[in-house]
Amino acid sequence: MTVTWRLVTLVVCLAFAPLMGCISSSRLRVVYDINPGPPLKPGTVQLLVQDRRTGSLIGPEAKAKDIFQASQGGQMDLTTKNPDGSQIDLSDLSTSKLVWEAVRRNLGLIGINAITGAEGAKARVLVTIDTLSVDIEGREAKAQVSLSVDIDRPGLPNSYQTRGFGQSSRANLFGDQGGSKALSEALTIAINNFNFSGLNNFQ
Repeated sequence: MTVTWRLVTLVVCLAFAPLMGCISSSRLRVVYDINPGPPLKPGTVQLLVQDRRTGSLIGPEAKAKDIFQASQGGQMDLTTKNPDGSQIDLSDLSTSKLVWEAVRRNLGLIGINAITGAEGAKARVLVTIDTLSVDIEGREAKAQVSLSVDIDRPGLPNSYQTRGFGQSSRANLFGDQGGSKALSEALTIAINNFNFSGLNNFQ
């Protein structure tokens, strides 16, 4: 009887997962597929991230249906994929830390070493999170990411700005999988749209 009821429960979950999120027990996993820009003059920058979102990571519809439960506190896992096929996995990151890690690895592939402190940095790279969220609309997961980057050096008048925006929709057929894919695509588009060439002006 126990096995039978477990099978029944699994069938019900699979049938109603798009509406109930009944198998969405793991954290959202964001896969960032790095497509770096042209190489820059090697150097070190101070990389900072500020979160200016007015909403939370999980949108109201997903919260109401109790989907993406494990990420409702804002925690996600991150996989960064390099052009050579290698990848790095990190777990249980805040939204700001996830963006910091993704941008750091992008900069690393174009010759820029990103650190948290200011000592030895040729410039300051400030990433602002304006939007980064995922929600449910019907049977689709929809994600939107909007980021801006301000590059400057304290005490110098010149500055440089670049922006990135990405959005994606995926069928949310199996709990959090649709949300993870939509968020991965949106973040990948947003960060890969950055143009860091202005860093050459701070050598």
